Amino acid sequence: MGNVRLMRFTAPVLHEKMSEIFSSYHIHPFDVHGSLIEEEDGYEVTIRFSANFSQSAKIHITFKQAETPDEQVISFFKKTAEQCKTQLIADYYKMIKL
Repeated sequence: MGNVRLMRFTAPVLHEKMSEIFSSYHIHPFDVHGSLIEEEDGYEVTIRFSANFSQSAKIHITFKQAETPDEQVISFFKKTAEQCKTQLIADYYKMIKL
């Protein structure tokens, strides 16, 4: 198993697709942290989010999917963006109630 690497540098095409999808949900790139671990047959992708990045979502993708994100990857990003948006809204309301 490899080291944890930033998606932005290791798989820039994948990072760009993630940023594009999250942006469509009005989520700023600084609100999410994408990383990956290189494995024999692809990458284990982890996206962390929430006020302190305590929430995460993971998917295993092939090297080809990292170069050309397919419907499975896009669906994962959309689902994760929904979760992130919900969490950020909840975190915001907790913050303003303090």
